[in-house]
Amino acid sequence: MRFRSPILSYLSLLLLMSIFFTACQKSATPTPTAAPQTEAAPATPAAPAATRTPLPTATSRPTMPPTSTPTATPPTTPTPTAAPTDTPTPEPTATPEPTVTPTAGLPPLSSAPQAPKVLNSNALTLLDDANIAPPLSVHVSANQALEGYKYRVSGTLRNDAAENYSGLGVVATFYTSDGSRYGPIKTNPTCLLLAPGDECPFVIEALSKDLVSVMLHPEGHPTSRGAAPLTFSVTGRYQDVVGFVHLTGRVRNPNPFAVKNVTINGALLNARGEIVAVGMAMLIDPIAANGSATFDVAIQYVPYANYRLYVHGEPQ
Repeated sequence: MRFRSPILSYLSLLLLMSIFFTACQKSATPTPTAAPQTEAAPATPAAPAATRTPLPTATSRPTMPPTSTPTATPPTTPTPTAAPTDTPTPEPTATPEPTVTPTAGLPPLSSAPQAPKVLNSNALTLLDDANIAPPLSVHVSANQALEGYKYRVSGTLRNDAAENYSGLGVVATFYTSDGSRYGPIKTNPTCLLLAPGDECPFVIEALSKDLVSVMLHPEGHPTSRGAAPLTFSVTGRYQDVVGFVHLTGRVRNPNPFAVKNVTINGALLNARGEIVAVGMAMLIDPIAANGSATFDVAIQYVPYANYRLYVHGEPQ
């Protein structure tokens, strides 16, 4: 036992030394560790390859520069304005005589043409009509000798019959001091028809020396066309620069039916009430039942102090 104990101790020591040496070798050799994983960076797209733009080829003739297209301007919308209010005019009382509006003291325009001066207000002798005439009568208003060997005869043609007449006219035949005849001169009053008792104005002028008398003959014929009574009012009056007096107003149709062929005849009167100039306006469109329409009558300017209007129409 004593002999074996040292041997065993020696073997144990060698075993321990072998174990210790092996452990030292293991601790001296580093244990490999796994490399840390990193996220792969996103691939950067490759830049497109540069292309070469070919230069324009020079031409022998210059080209026109491009024209600019104009920008369309939107149309402007007009600002609506309030419609003028038609102020009602009181209707005058219908009478068989024409309505007269005094205009005394109205100064003529400085640009108005100078009318011939009146030399004599009772220049011609009025001869009786020797011819058979229709039941129409001529009523003389002015009978004047003017400077420049001009004579003016004016008046109205009146229907004295019991039926309507159309195709109206007045024929004037003048005579000189030696019995010579000058004319005849015919004028057609611008009224399309006359109802019983109605009148229409006219003016006839003659240019000749030594006239001493005149005979006036009416013309016309009966018609089946009807006449419609109308009323009117004058709303304005002015003189234009070319020598015309304008009478403006409104015609009213008080009938329960439409009226057509409406004529408005105007006459200028001098201080003695004589007709010295006439003019006419005709309405193109009919006037509806109980309706109205405006008018503007233009009359050649002569010195005047008053005026008169004659309005006529027919049932449509």
